[in-house]
Amino acid sequence: MRRIHSILALLAASSLSAQPALLDEGAAREAVHRIVRHSGLQPNFMVRASDEVKTANAYVKDRQRVIAYNPTFMAAVLDSTRTDWSAFSVLAHEVAHHLLGHTIDPSSLRPGDELACDRYSGFVLFGMGASLEQCLAVQSAMGSPHGTRRHPPKHARLEAIRQGWEDARRLRGGLPPEVTSDADALRYMITFVNDENIYYADSAGQVVWFDAGACPINLGGLREEGKDGFALQWMEESFFVDGKLAIWRRSAHGMPLQVGRMQAYAR
Repeated sequence: MRRIHSILALLAASSLSAQPALLDEGAAREAVHRIVRHSGLQPNFMVRASDEVKTANAYVKDRQRVIAYNPTFMAAVLDSTRTDWSAFSVLAHEVAHHLLGHTIDPSSLRPGDELACDRYSGFVLFGMGASLEQCLAVQSAMGSPHGTRRHPPKHARLEAIRQGWEDARRLRGGLPPEVTSDADALRYMITFVNDENIYYADSAGQVVWFDAGACPINLGGLREEGKDGFALQWMEESFFVDGKLAIWRRSAHGMPLQVGRMQAYAR
């Protein structure tokens, strides 16, 4: 399948130079247009190179959907992974933020939203001709092993991309989706303030996220502490769950703050 020749040329040029070649806006724009058209849509995004963003970002300005990328970051991505599919992977993730409505209120973006975008990138890149290894290249080479309140850890992002790629492969082959986790194993639903995602705790003490048809992705753990409640580990943060299933954490001044709630999973 034909790829973007300017990206391939950049890779060839970078191998002859000590400095990684920069991705120009024309090549990035064509990449975004191909990604969107593989989604069955007509492309209506503005694509721009900008030193004002750290990596890549999707946002709305003057009612125009924008995808901005840092050219130095993208050059490092291409140089580290040695595959032009890495640029598609980064840009497809940002396209998904627009398509899934995350740019309407970017302040509410949470790890579950990021995983949904990773899953989309794996799905659409399969249709464009990328192998699973090529889809995973960016996160494998540059992903952070630690999660934050906005971005999930590396292992979770790799799994989400794999799920999307595998789902597309099975769809093309006329196969049913991957088997989801057993609903009988889920014990609690977990929600956080200002986070529309729902997380789940299973009988093995894992805190997981998944969307419809996806296998669970582990983001933490839940441990009973006698009759006093639970200890909740969610990525790098530790919380306490009281007997009424309210989720608490301590502020910088040592004051308890309620940040979420657990409830029994209704089968």
